[in-house]
Amino acid sequence: MHFDNFNGSIWHVLWILVPLGTLVYLLIFFGLDGEYYFFDPKHNHDLRLKDEGNDYEPHSKRYQDLAKLAITLSAAAIAFLINIVASDKPVAPKFAQRVEAVAPFVAGLFGACIALLVLFMVVQAVWYEEYCHSPDHSTYKRWKYALSTSLGYAGLLSFVLGFMWLAHYMFQP
Repeated sequence: MHFDNFNGSIWHVLWILVPLGTLVYLLIFFGLDGEYYFFDPKHNHDLRLKDEGNDYEPHSKRYQDLAKLAITLSAAAIAFLINIVASDKPVAPKFAQRVEAVAPFVAGLFGACIALLVLFMVVQAVWYEEYCHSPDHSTYKRWKYALSTSLGYAGLLSFVLGFMWLAHYMFQP
């Protein structure tokens, strides 16, 4: 099934990512118990978590490093798309024509990846700072956890869909 007209606009990305992002948020939100969550295992009174480490910082660094990698690769993919589209060749090769056909949509997916993952890193940092300065560590509410997590997953999903969509159209017979 081909979506040739669907590929022509960067805004068509919203038709995919908004429902998927909303679904991810709702699955996470309704899959959680409790009113708020602890960033740091040391604040949790569950004895099963006593050996899980004391601080959230190592986990945060790992998540942020993965987000930075996806952001870097997405920016490189957008640069690749712009390079192909802005090529000065009078007759574009078939490969370039295929890339040009999907460039707006794929650039939208990679742009959304960048925006979502930057937003993920910002809310994670801001909410962790707020959490650290709260005397009872109850500021990381259920909706914040679901939103932060769904931003990360939606960014990752956008990244994967961007490369899958591009690969599908580049290598079709």
